[in-house]
Amino acid sequence: MFEVMPRYLPIDTHDAESPVLFINTQKELSDMAACAMHRFTVVRDLMDTLSSLNLKDTSDCDLSRITEAVHLLTREGCAVLNVIQKRALQREEGYKATV
Repeated sequence: MFEVMPRYLPIDTHDAESPVLFINTQKELSDMAACAMHRFTVVRDLMDTLSSLNLKDTSDCDLSRITEAVHLLTREGCAVLNVIQKRALQREEGYKATV
């Protein structure tokens, strides 16, 4: 049997003592996938830009800001993908049980 997910699952972004951002685990999978995809696309585009820059002229402060943004967007995207994966596994288990 599978574990029931709470309707609102907190995203731990390590920026507050208790969670502020939550994933609605009952949203359409296509909406959730679009949300995760948007975050990973922004990260990819940012990294594409960085790969074409001369980083020797970039300040440590700028690099820190960039890595924090990449980290935050990646954490959020992974949290959403984790919910999608759990729901997909639940769906597969439900399918196997009916066959």
